[in-house]
Amino acid sequence: MKYIFLLIAPFICFSQTIWDGDDLTFSKPNGSDFNQEDNQDRISDDVWLTRGNGGGLFNIKDESYYNDGVSPSHTLWAIGVTSENDLVFDNFKDFYGPSGNKPPINTRIVLKLTQGTTQESDDIHIDLIFNSWTSGGGGQNGGGGGFSYTRSTDPSLNVEFKNTVDFFVYPNPTQGFVHTNQEIISKIRVYDLTGKQLMKTNNSSVDLGTIDNGMYIIKLYRKDNKEWLTRRVLKQ
Repeated sequence: MKYIFLLIAPFICFSQTIWDGDDLTFSKPNGSDFNQEDNQDRISDDVWLTRGNGGGLFNIKDESYYNDGVSPSHTLWAIGVTSENDLVFDNFKDFYGPSGNKPPINTRIVLKLTQGTTQESDDIHIDLIFNSWTSGGGGQNGGGGGFSYTRSTDPSLNVEFKNTVDFFVYPNPTQGFVHTNQEIISKIRVYDLTGKQLMKTNNSSVDLGTIDNGMYIIKLYRKDNKEWLTRRVLKQ
């Protein structure tokens, strides 16, 4: 008699997408308008992170303000790195217990984009570190909603192009017009050193002739990967 043993084992595979592309640093200056595109980190089609003059982050793509224990929508957060298998995810307010609405600074964090579904296979995991966070509610309470973090990006972006091409504005110093050296720059924003926006244009050049002499922050928008680059220029 032949005995045939059939072993049936359930195979459960929870596979997420890990973004391990080049690092990107995003900053929102104190007092800046969260309704403006350059003050939103548009990570994906569904997640655009920003912050008001106080409180935590929210997803302005489908939220109008920060909601304790809920915002940012379509995201979960954990202390650790994407290579770990035992990450414990929670909402933005609660993932770092003692913080309240303030995330830990200079600490390795994993941001999970849930893609609006309950399927783990739909998730995107991103390594992230907060560089700065302005506490307070704005106005007489201090604050102003400023924050900065560095995060990993989608590796499917053209990494070779990003690494080999330098983006700059010229002439620098300048007495008037400033130009970019790459045609893929489609928008420019000009800020003073306090983060106040002074000028904006949907072109690859801008005329600084009407503003005072001094140092300014220039943000350049790449239409190929929808990222903002930050440069400094001296007007004299």
